[in-house]
Amino acid sequence: MSLKLGKIGLVGPGAIGGYYGGMLAHAGQDVHFLFHSTYRDVLRNGLSLVHHAEGKRISRVEPLQAYQNADDIGHCDLVIVASKATANDSLGAIMKQLVGPETSLLTLQNGMGNVENLQNLFGQGREIIGGLCFTCINRTAPGVIENLLPGYVQFGQLAGALSVRGNQIADAFADAGIKIRKADSLNEALWRKLCWNIPFNGLSIAAGGITTDLILSNPDLKQRAWDLMLEVQAVARAYEVQIEDSFLQRQFDLTEPMGPYRPSSLIDFQAGKPVEVDTIWGEPLRRGKLKGLMMPQTKRLFNELNKATQ
Repeated sequence: MSLKLGKIGLVGPGAIGGYYGGMLAHAGQDVHFLFHSTYRDVLRNGLSLVHHAEGKRISRVEPLQAYQNADDIGHCDLVIVASKATANDSLGAIMKQLVGPETSLLTLQNGMGNVENLQNLFGQGREIIGGLCFTCINRTAPGVIENLLPGYVQFGQLAGALSVRGNQIADAFADAGIKIRKADSLNEALWRKLCWNIPFNGLSIAAGGITTDLILSNPDLKQRAWDLMLEVQAVARAYEVQIEDSFLQRQFDLTEPMGPYRPSSLIDFQAGKPVEVDTIWGEPLRRGKLKGLMMPQTKRLFNELNKATQ
């Protein structure tokens, strides 16, 4: 491994955080996992990653530096935030013992507004990187994380191209065997990811708790998915982000081979956990309204999700 990132604190080691934190640990990075409800489970059974693209190869994270209290970790050089965006209001209290004056932050969260939230909590001058995970990863047991489709992580920053530290973090992911991309515009990457998240995460819940293959096989739901993507495309264009029609079509082409896939929002919903309704659907709606674009299909879905998750 060519680059050490220093002491890394990982907040929210669920599917995404547990997988990428585990891969970094495999590569020799100094990763300290802050567990919550699964702490005793991972102490007892460890943390295992299942790599479906490699014949379901299983790799255990050893040694596993697991903690239940941030005080026991202390200040870090980098804090990776992989918790659900529904916990954003709690991050200040959760992370205050991890973040020192020189700590950089990486958010791997879904939706929009997460970088801005961390700026508000820890300062506008803070080095904050956004990482968007274009992948299919599920936690199937407290200490078992399965990567069904490797995909890639796209890194970007709101100020423009990646800084030196941003490049170091992205390159460390690549050194750990994770496919990466670097974005000249984090906003563009965010809008592009919403082209999949808004329709498929949302319709899987609103249509009665169904997998993505059932969305694709239903003409009405498939048309709704397309209409939702077109709204995202239109609002993105208002923010000077051009998303080509072929990219929208590719979201369907990539989803079909996933089979009966349960998006992360559906998994949370069926487990009785909070769903990231505000950051995935609410924030894009607000940004559309600022540009005079009402996004009626997204508004309809937003209302359905609010009703379903109350």
